[in-house]
Amino acid sequence: MKNLRRQSIPPEQPFEFHIAADARMSQADYGDDQAWLARLGSQDESAIAMQSQFGGRAGLASLALCWRVGNLLIRKRQNYARPPSVTAFAPNFIQIEAGITSELELVASFIALDSHVSAGQLSLRNTGEDPLELQFELLGSASVNDRKARLNVLTMEDLSLALHLGQIGNLNPVAVVDGASHDIYGWRIKDPKLGMPLAIVPGGETTVKFAVAGLPDMRDAYSLALNWLSRPWQPYLEQIDRAAAALPKINSGSPEWDLLLDLSYAQLLKSFMSSTAHLPHASMVANRVSNRGWSRRGDGSDHVRAWAGQDPTLAYLALPALVSVDAELAKSLIRNWLFAQEDSGHIDNQPGLGGQRQGPLMLPILARLCQQLVDLTGDRDFADEVLPGLVSFFGTWMAADADEDGAPEWQSERQQGYIAFPTFGSRLPWAQGADIQQMETPDLLAYLISEADALVALGAICDDEAIVQVLTEQRDELEAKLEEFWTGERYSYRDRDSHLTSVGALLLDRGAGDQIHEISQELPVPARLMIRVVGGRSQVPRITLKLEGRDADGAPCHIEAPASQFQWQNRQGNYTSEAPFSYVERISVEGLSRVYKVYASAIDSSRLDINALLPLWTGRLPKERAEALVKLAMDEEHFLRPKGLTMVSASDRNYDPSNARGGGGIWLYWLTLVCQGMIKAGYREQAATVLKRVLDMQSRTLARDGKLARFYHADEAKSFGDEHHVGGIAPLSLLHDLIGIRILSAEQAWLGGDFVWQRPVSVEQHGVAVSRSEQEIRIEFPSGHSQSLPADAPWQLVTDPGPLPADERPEPPEAPDIILPSQAESEKLSIKVDAPDSPADDQPPPSAPDDDERH
Repeated sequence: MKNLRRQSIPPEQPFEFHIAADARMSQADYGDDQAWLARLGSQDESAIAMQSQFGGRAGLASLALCWRVGNLLIRKRQNYARPPSVTAFAPNFIQIEAGITSELELVASFIALDSHVSAGQLSLRNTGEDPLELQFELLGSASVNDRKARLNVLTMEDLSLALHLGQIGNLNPVAVVDGASHDIYGWRIKDPKLGMPLAIVPGGETTVKFAVAGLPDMRDAYSLALNWLSRPWQPYLEQIDRAAAALPKINSGSPEWDLLLDLSYAQLLKSFMSSTAHLPHASMVANRVSNRGWSRRGDGSDHVRAWAGQDPTLAYLALPALVSVDAELAKSLIRNWLFAQEDSGHIDNQPGLGGQRQGPLMLPILARLCQQLVDLTGDRDFADEVLPGLVSFFGTWMAADADEDGAPEWQSERQQGYIAFPTFGSRLPWAQGADIQQMETPDLLAYLISEADALVALGAICDDEAIVQVLTEQRDELEAKLEEFWTGERYSYRDRDSHLTSVGALLLDRGAGDQIHEISQELPVPARLMIRVVGGRSQVPRITLKLEGRDADGAPCHIEAPASQFQWQNRQGNYTSEAPFSYVERISVEGLSRVYKVYASAIDSSRLDINALLPLWTGRLPKERAEALVKLAMDEEHFLRPKGLTMVSASDRNYDPSNARGGGGIWLYWLTLVCQGMIKAGYREQAATVLKRVLDMQSRTLARDGKLARFYHADEAKSFGDEHHVGGIAPLSLLHDLIGIRILSAEQAWLGGDFVWQRPVSVEQHGVAVSRSEQEIRIEFPSGHSQSLPADAPWQLVTDPGPLPADERPEPPEAPDIILPSQAESEKLSIKVDAPDSPADDQPPPSAPDDDERH
């Protein structure tokens, strides 16, 4: 694997890496994906094992490597002359090296061949001067529902062996070792294992291969595993290596950061699943791990949230980083959204491979994603393809304007992608719970300005003067509207109807549910009322809320609201009044008993969170506005924290750096938007400061835990939420923006911008090598052409004037065409079951909980 960076990850350093089918090379089955974890065990465990939960069916299934050399049994870490270490990895591949003895070297490669078959190739080399004779064993164990499964050794008609891992859900997985023999066991196999004798001459090498397939029928599983073993793997391994050449190998100046970046690219590519009947192109899931991927319904429609559709916030992090690796894969996300577009122009926020639809209109970033792709690739044909759908989508968003004032409103908190802003947080006990449909917000205006600006650029590329003219006018109108949200220091939320920003007021605290409450309170600024009913049993009470007072104009106002207008969850109902009040006279709730408590307050729309900074991302703010927002972002009393930019001002009463009991934490999508805004406004050094804090935090978390997760603590190196989540990888596109290097192909690279990294950095990709320092930018193409640019050269496309002729560029080999054996072929197999006396116990850890992603 010459194109994969050589790693050196020792067994004492935690490192969890799941291999899973790479959708670029094989079928990544959305309905039944079986990832495997390559595990380096602790002192009392098997030193090298492949483990899986078969998509969530098993507590744990394990295949451990065991060696017998003379009288030595070598299975645990302390038995090895040189303990195993991870030396390379890719989305569907991991390599582990060890010294079995002082003279016997092992290179173990584990490969996910497709979603149902994974395999191992064990290369052994005798470095000594004497012949070596040894015995290899593949030791199996499995647990289901906290009980050990009974494994079976299968003897075929030709006396070859296979290992049945037992009934695991609706699967009967089978492992096969090429050359496994009864001979070494004297025709009696006590434990669930497959073995074979090996002899290696001095200086010689030998290879052991095994495969494990998970299918419902045991005979099919055996035949599929055997089918793979019967074919040459070299073309497949060459394809993995060829694909690795397209991945950026970044030398950031920190080996810990480089490992983080390599892992991030592997997780990003691993997140893609193959197309289905519901989406015609490859799509993303949040994490490919061994306890995810099995759909009981078979089509994926019952997957958990992390697998329930392509999330636009994740796509925004993924797509610009993918363009230089696989532009067609990047386009697949955009094409899926446009495939899901309705005649009205509506595009669902999160269409899924199982036919899922989230419901709300998609976050308005689609045109910006397309523009980034077209700007990098120069693909005008793609711009022509997508422009009509993008214009229709933008029109649908502009029509989502209840008061028709030119400032559309969100229809759901889910559209924002984050549900813990203290102003809203309708399902969180500590949050205010305001109805987002009744507010106008600066972040939505920022998105729409960005969309309009992107459409203007795409319209110009496509020579569509009408679109350019219309969208320019709409962009200018949105920018004028955004100015109304400026409070003198920052942008703020405001009421949809009164267009006022209120400061809030407590009106009623723990009021008895069965009483009329006389309030008689004037509000400093007219505001909607928030009513919260708490208590009782789980069922929704039959109630009618009555509010009396005066509206924003001072006229009498009387509102009645039934229980159906509340949002109910966990014995709590929230209601936002349909109109602002300037004076509150009384509050009562008919139908409540005294066991309920009633809380009432005027909405505080002045609270500060990261949405106040998002207009910076448009890149179109006046200098003084941008300067004020950058200053606010870098203020440690508000957003800049030790580990990055947090979601909620640290001065807010509901700020929590862990995002557990308040808004906060580090969420990389929003951090990326703000930092990109800094770059556009000319504040590259500030953006670099933020990114370096993030990379340091993530690399520390990875070194301690061996994995990344959905989001991070704002003040400490801790991760939270779904593990191995693609939303928690390093912000790759932001990194490329700041180091000023994007290699597109063997002939082209985008380079330049002020050099703010403060230490030399280099990138190798597609055979191109680029280095940057305070002295120069140096690029070397595989054709032999090299070129130097000034250290702070402007952003520009550099093209090799003499690239290799097309016929001299080797094409990536195709993966072997593996066909599932027919039922007729499977029925020809004659299988004898040798049930071992007892299954081996290879230290299975407790089952991973099949819980949903937590916020």
